[in-house]
Amino acid sequence: MRPMSDRHLFHRFTALCRGGLILALVLGAGCDEVSDLPPEPVASAKPSIRVESIDDRRIDLGLQLLERGRYPEAQVTFEAVIVDYPDHPRPRLLRAIAIQKQGNYAVALEELEALASTPVDFEGLDSVPHFRGWCLFYLGRPREAEVAFADHLASTPGSADSAFGRGVSLLELGRPDEALKVLDLALETETAGAKRRRSVGKIWIRRGDALWELGRIDDATHSFHKGVIQFPDHYEGWAKLARGHERLGDQDKVEWASREERNARLRVGAPVVPEAGEAAGDG
Repeated sequence: MRPMSDRHLFHRFTALCRGGLILALVLGAGCDEVSDLPPEPVASAKPSIRVESIDDRRIDLGLQLLERGRYPEAQVTFEAVIVDYPDHPRPRLLRAIAIQKQGNYAVALEELEALASTPVDFEGLDSVPHFRGWCLFYLGRPREAEVAFADHLASTPGSADSAFGRGVSLLELGRPDEALKVLDLALETETAGAKRRRSVGKIWIRRGDALWELGRIDDATHSFHKGVIQFPDHYEGWAKLARGHERLGDQDKVEWASREERNARLRVGAPVVPEAGEAAGDG
């Protein structure tokens, strides 16, 4: 599972870099009170020394490359900026994110750790814990990832992406009750719109995982269904939905969800498990 790995992860950071703030998200209604969530750290004070932004068009070019998923080119662009501004933390952060997007989490984490301890304030500093969190998560360190996401939420409570990251980290830690509350918070703060449907779908599906672990099979199946409606190419979500209907004894829906899983796999080019009675071929 690659939580929030599509381009939207960087859209908010792009807004931060251009406007100086992470976007505040619209709050919804109908979820648990925030006071019921696992304890979160208090936002730490920012460094008192502020460095000015770099007025360099290559920064904007690199951001555009990131948004388009052209991560190696973005990395090269930011490295060119670093040559001219070796002591400025902003292009270093952007380069670290480009490296993270390419799946080189250990290298990205090393740079992010250094930036987290910088004695100066700069555009994007507040987002460092968020990107650290995903590096730690993918490196198999969910406990540290959960702390990093919680740290980001302390300063940016409207970040649905970090709420999602914290929720999946709690799932990895075997704490589904806490994960459910945080994933509900992610749904509550998620921005509506067609561009966010994949993100919403992922949250519903992982929320279903938490409910499943809590033994709430009916609720979990309902959550899986909501997830695949939002994100129909999520073939793992369809597989989970089929499993839920199987536990609930609805064979017709099992067959339907299994067909949709197969269709989703075909759409995205994922391996397809041969159906019963289907020839495997000579290979």
